[in-house]
Amino acid sequence: MLALPLIFAHPACAAETANEAAVKVAFLYNFFKFIEWPESASQSKFNLCLVTPHDLGDNLLALEGKTVNGKPLAVLQDVPAKDLKTCHLVFIGKSTANAGDIPRDLKGAPVVTVSDKPGFLQQNGTIGLVQDGNRLNFEVNLDNANAANVRISAQLLKLARNLNLNK
Repeated sequence: MLALPLIFAHPACAAETANEAAVKVAFLYNFFKFIEWPESASQSKFNLCLVTPHDLGDNLLALEGKTVNGKPLAVLQDVPAKDLKTCHLVFIGKSTANAGDIPRDLKGAPVVTVSDKPGFLQQNGTIGLVQDGNRLNFEVNLDNANAANVRISAQLLKLARNLNLNK
């Protein structure tokens, strides 16, 4: 699948001039395309959940009406912690208090957690968005993904800046 590098290369290169929040939203959308959830998490739609506070703002409007692998993508904001297990992907903003509690509480559930908070992968997060100079990149904690019973494609893993494995 040759389009994958282009999909991710554009947002990463554009981070310098584009709105950082728009780039983060593009990453979140593209993550859905390269992650497989178990049948037990199958629903008629994909749920992207956001924990408040986050800095994505109106950029989320770009996801309205989008589909992923033939399923509609629902963007759910201000989702209470008790309801996060119904999500496929949860974005936790860097200013969220106790951001590390969320992945710990979701441990074992088929939910991918993503954050731009430094050190997020060491707090049981799945994907960390990291600033690398003027570029936005991502890191993956493969052990945490495996514990959530989700499969991240090799194409996506090749683009990750770093693969962290719990030891």
